[in-house]
Amino acid sequence: MTVKTAIIGFLIVLLLYFLYVVVTAVVLFPKAEKKENRPIKHVSEYMGEKESTVDRVLLLEDGYESGLARMRMIQEAQHSINIAYYAFGKGKSTELIIGALIEAADRGVKVRILLDGISHGLRGQLSSARYALASHENIELRYYETVKPFKPWTWHNRLHDKIIIVDGKLGIIGGRNIADKYLASKPPKNYVYDRDVLIFNAKEEKDSVIVEMKVYMNELWNHPYTSDVFSNLSKRQTEKGKRERDALVKQYSAALQTEADFVHPAVDWSKATTPTKKVSFIHNPIERFNKYPFVWRSLLDIAANANQSVIIQSPYIVPADALKQYVPKKLDSKADWTILTNSTASTPNVIAFSGYLARRDSIVETGARLYEYSKPYSLHGKSVVYDQRLSAVGSYNLDSRSAFLNTESMVVIDSEAFAEQLTGAIESKMSNSTLIADNKKYIELPEDLKKEESFFKATFLNALSKITVYLNRFI
Repeated sequence: MTVKTAIIGFLIVLLLYFLYVVVTAVVLFPKAEKKENRPIKHVSEYMGEKESTVDRVLLLEDGYESGLARMRMIQEAQHSINIAYYAFGKGKSTELIIGALIEAADRGVKVRILLDGISHGLRGQLSSARYALASHENIELRYYETVKPFKPWTWHNRLHDKIIIVDGKLGIIGGRNIADKYLASKPPKNYVYDRDVLIFNAKEEKDSVIVEMKVYMNELWNHPYTSDVFSNLSKRQTEKGKRERDALVKQYSAALQTEADFVHPAVDWSKATTPTKKVSFIHNPIERFNKYPFVWRSLLDIAANANQSVIIQSPYIVPADALKQYVPKKLDSKADWTILTNSTASTPNVIAFSGYLARRDSIVETGARLYEYSKPYSLHGKSVVYDQRLSAVGSYNLDSRSAFLNTESMVVIDSEAFAEQLTGAIESKMSNSTLIADNKKYIELPEDLKKEESFFKATFLNALSKITVYLNRFI
């Protein structure tokens, strides 16, 4: 066999595999979602009857402060730490948090870490960290839905939650992964503005929403889609893990001794948090194919009962036809709608944003005020405020991927004080944004703003939108 023949044979095999992926993961991928046994709650079920519940909340708007909160939680852990994250990214904050997790495990805390099987991030600079974690007797590391080359339809099934729970006392849920791009005090070039909420259950009472969150995390942890890929580490991997573990603990200990701010957070949870009337937890089903859009339906049903205002922030908004099928007729109410998302200049996700461009007219036609963030960095927070009372914060983006494909979770908070804080945070981003449309009409952009946009990026995104419009059920 000649080299030329071998190359041609390889290219044919590659082409056949590509066609197999396209057919099984795109063309034949099921559109119809499965039925869901859980009933959609009426808006009244998200509202509390008491003045305050066992759960208090803290809006984590600043990325660095959000990292400090995570660090403080880990340092306070006495029994257990449960983590479900899309990814761990590179950076000093990640290394210090991993060091803190190892130190917690050293003192007897049971640590469970569940990451997405494709996007987990424990590669490259963090490749040794996976062995450092997995080789510790008090740490378990698992992946949700690992890569299966001959089952490409499983590639859509991604774990997108961002949850950490310590004991039954503290929990954080939101849009941030663990990385410098979310948590650094000095923003790197790829920094994103994100949002989390901390939940404080001081006495670890059983009627806390943290209990519901933990049940969901247990379901993910024990699910057949989750793999214990580190159950049989080789001697070499174990030794490599020990060396990396020693290095990470040494780095963390050195930071403690030099009084680095990130490892010395001073937070009084009782004083920092806001009381609530009720906190509810919602999440998507755990399915490999199209899920019943439980989170999407829940958010829509609350919106349909809004009488005054609905304020939305989402990094990606792709109003595909599949999403529109679940919009109730009474959603066209007297409520005043405001939407904030990224712009051509700020978005780091060209695929998702091209999907937004392809469908932006349909958003404008709703009559909502549409803002696009136009300053440095990008938006990644996912939130909704209804009638200045109910607030939703979590991992859910307004697109088909979050509705039908990913695992997603949100908390719905009944607290006028928290709603005021969240509204203020969103309006702060709006002050650095451009009003694109209002009352079903586009607004002419100022010339100076037009000049600031990258001509190449804008042209590329508009061209890409002509293609992604046909693939929006995967975006």
